[in-house]
Amino acid sequence: MDLSILEKVFDKVKSGNKVALVTLTKSSGSTPRKEGTLMGVWDNDFIGTIGGGLVEHRVINDARKSLEDNKNSEFKYDLTKEAELGMSCGGTVEGYIKVINPKNRVVIVGAGHIGQKLYKLLEDSDFERVILDDRLEYESCFSDILIGDYYNLISLLPENENTYFIIVTRGHLTDQQSLEAALNKKSKYIGMVGSRRKVIEIKKNLHEKGVKLPEEKLYSPIGLKVSDGSPYEIAIEIMAEILKVKNNGELVHRRLENVNTF
Repeated sequence: MDLSILEKVFDKVKSGNKVALVTLTKSSGSTPRKEGTLMGVWDNDFIGTIGGGLVEHRVINDARKSLEDNKNSEFKYDLTKEAELGMSCGGTVEGYIKVINPKNRVVIVGAGHIGQKLYKLLEDSDFERVILDDRLEYESCFSDILIGDYYNLISLLPENENTYFIIVTRGHLTDQQSLEAALNKKSKYIGMVGSRRKVIEIKKNLHEKGVKLPEEKLYSPIGLKVSDGSPYEIAIEIMAEILKVKNNGELVHRRLENVNTF
């Protein structure tokens, strides 16, 4: 039973879903399940059981709250009539809820100069990297590139809320189409290259189409303002911005100032 639960949890996370793994750490009295019992919970379903009834209902709600907050948590329930749940089986159950997140994924939309530099930068990182383009000539440049219509390729990507979209195609129209597709997917970050004028124009076009723009995760023009304008340095400033979002980082120097070392 435990193996099937763990396999299901692995499959859900692998396919881009966040899962809460519930483990009973202590069980006493007449509780139906014992220490080590597992249950997997995600947004609309679960697998396994810690005994059913009101306790399991409460723990599932606890697990979904942990998923919402993206924080691990603990629980403890007293199963006596006098306690909050008013149960008569006696004993207590305690447990730990571990939130398991899908792998962080960077989707590079456009395999031109900046896209190539980004792809190379990510080579030794922990990010899953995906690169897309609509030009067949780039098929020989990457072993894993997806070639086709940008909108369709993005729409067909498996959902993963830990996705960071980087839109660097070769033109305004394909940038806008890619942005519109990315807005329909779960993500942490959507960045699009371009001048201020271009960004304003695309936002206006989408607004006129009734598309709602999530300003809290839309970064355009993309990147921190630190590069010299070369593709390599633009790629670095894009990844710096993504790391700031991913790690809730600060734009401050680490250096020590005015420290007396004597």
